[in-house]
Amino acid sequence: MKDQDAHLRFSHDNNRVFSGYEKRHVPPEDPELTHTDPDTPMGEFLRRFWQPVCLSGELSDVPKAIKIMGEELVAFRDKSGQVGVLHRHCAHRGASLEYGIIQETGIRCCYHGFQFDVDGRLMAVPGEPDGGARLAEKVSQGAYPAFERHGLVFAYMGPYEEMPKFPEWDFFDAYDDLELVPFTNVYPCNYLQSFDNIPDQIHTSQLHNASMRVVGDDDDGDYPATALNPVFTQTPVMEYASVRDDTAMVFIAGRRVGTDKIWVRMNDVVVPNLTIHANLFEDGRDTRYFHRVHMARWYVPVDNENHIIIGWRMFGAAIDPFDAGRKERCGYDDIDFLEGQTGGRPYETAQRTPGDWEAIVSQRPIAVHALENPMRGDIGVYMNRRNLRRALNGDNPHAQPGAMHARANAGERDYCCTNNTVLAIPMREGRDDEELVREVCRKMVEIIAEGDEYEGDERDAFIRDAMREYERSFAGAIAAE
Repeated sequence: MKDQDAHLRFSHDNNRVFSGYEKRHVPPEDPELTHTDPDTPMGEFLRRFWQPVCLSGELSDVPKAIKIMGEELVAFRDKSGQVGVLHRHCAHRGASLEYGIIQETGIRCCYHGFQFDVDGRLMAVPGEPDGGARLAEKVSQGAYPAFERHGLVFAYMGPYEEMPKFPEWDFFDAYDDLELVPFTNVYPCNYLQSFDNIPDQIHTSQLHNASMRVVGDDDDGDYPATALNPVFTQTPVMEYASVRDDTAMVFIAGRRVGTDKIWVRMNDVVVPNLTIHANLFEDGRDTRYFHRVHMARWYVPVDNENHIIIGWRMFGAAIDPFDAGRKERCGYDDIDFLEGQTGGRPYETAQRTPGDWEAIVSQRPIAVHALENPMRGDIGVYMNRRNLRRALNGDNPHAQPGAMHARANAGERDYCCTNNTVLAIPMREGRDDEELVREVCRKMVEIIAEGDEYEGDERDAFIRDAMREYERSFAGAIAAE
């Protein structure tokens, strides 16, 4: 073909190719779910729940400037051990309390010495004849209730009169040797993108597959650090269920291991911004019943275009039977599994072996839902968004903050479904194995739902016994054949 005729190779009669011109306009984001500033629907909803705002280890002898849901704040621990989360700008003339001087009680503004307690009360004003007593009758610093738990600082940023008790989840002490280790991961994009990434479990068999890399001449052939183990990266049989009156959804990934075992992995995605995770190091070789939680994460907005994942990794022989965890890697903007969970890698490295951070951040600062083209594997993403939207709109009374806090306020535990279970269920001649795996996934959800009628150790025992009984039913069926 002559050079002057090269353009002819682009001729087409299909409206799905070379459509850049028609698709160049980017519609706006979905503000109802993605915007979290004060007075926005999602922002006000998130503020009715305790949120982690930083690591305890970030509180030193100087205050820590933080930004949460568009609010500029300062966190500190005074010399008596009390934790404070205050509005950053002093109520006197606006100097930042990140330069404040921490006191035995509270914090003192560096500019004119206004001293505030952790609850925002004005305690002293050195320049006033009465020490600030008159001013204290009308002046206070904006403050939020805050406390520390297992190395995380939690704050409640909603109306004080509606403050709930902190939920005591069943996984906090699921094993005698369990240790909760805090960590953060920093993402320069909207919080919902990371939250969406969890119920999207098809990505584990693609993004975290050893083949998802650029193989260059200098490739050493090592298994990439961005990839999960080969059993995990099988494309799973997926099931999804909205649970606990649509205040959470679970995704259930079923995988055939060899010819004689089925591994079922179940994770919770909880309204408004919590995910609870089963062990990532499982390979399905050994039978296991209702193996519990190895990680919990909150997706905390900094502003509409930035967020921090804040959570706990769980350590101990019971939760980590493969001794695969690396406690020393858990901390600020770090985590001990899979490279590509945080930024900071060389750009060329990230391009050649992309991870979650690259895939999530590259969706734009705020992902545009109107441009999405869903596939079956996205069911969990849309189920969770539906649960969020129904909560915001008041369409689900069970998802209103007061209802969701009812168990905690009554001194009762909150239960999750999250677990890894590996059952000795062999392939059956003449039976479609994918459908068999799907049946097992559904049964695991049913058993756990029945277990929620019980409390504490009785619940765990019921669930494990029911799983074993279900497993034995297959052995009996095979013997009968």
